Amino acid sequence: MTAPARDWAVRIAALALLLLVWQQVAQRLPAAILPTPVRVGAAARDLLTGGELALAWGQTVTQVAVAMALASVAGVGLGLLLGWYRPLDQLLSPLLGALFLTPRIALVPLIALWFGLQDLAKIVLILAFGFFEVFFTVRDGVRGMERSYLELARAYGVPTWRTLRTVVLPAARPYVLTGLRLGLLHALVGVVLAGFFLETSGIGGLIYNLGAALRTAELVAALLSVMVVGLAVNVGLRRLEARLTPWQVTR
Repeated sequence: MTAPARDWAVRIAALALLLLVWQQVAQRLPAAILPTPVRVGAAARDLLTGGELALAWGQTVTQVAVAMALASVAGVGLGLLLGWYRPLDQLLSPLLGALFLTPRIALVPLIALWFGLQDLAKIVLILAFGFFEVFFTVRDGVRGMERSYLELARAYGVPTWRTLRTVVLPAARPYVLTGLRLGLLHALVGVVLAGFFLETSGIGGLIYNLGAALRTAELVAALLSVMVVGLAVNVGLRRLEARLTPWQVTR
């Protein structure tokens, strides 16, 4: 058996064991506490055929797409700028670091006060989750690049704008891709929490409403959908990183 086949066999066996243990434990507990995998599967089918899951994820994808577009532009742009220009980094990084260390969920009351409880507030909260991962990854990548490349460019009198385009941007590409992947994964956390504390739409709102209604099987099915989407995003973007930056070890 080849190594990839062996890895897949181990994963499938582990999943089967997990489902077996889950089934045995759930049979001894009330369904409202822990439904069986069979019940969760039936609930997932009902959510899919009834359109609840598709509607929730449709709203979520729109919100995350808008927030991550803003986070990508701001995070990559500011990360490149502060990574390249140290005086500006020394001026702004303490403030950005303090904001990064502040739990984003603590910003919800302020966001609700400033932007209301509708989609705009959710987009701002998701943006707060995604931006910092993009910014710090790109900034640290630019700061840590080989200084000899920059010194060589200066020695040959290469203009600053051309150095940025031909040296800094290509060197920063792996960090940009990694930052976008991490930012998107954190944005998924943000969109779930946004559904709890702001307008109850999207996948976070669906999870909140299912929990409030004690629809435990449907709740677990919705949570599993978040896990599957997060795993798919992580695996897909890691493969994209490997394809676009084959010389770089994936972080």
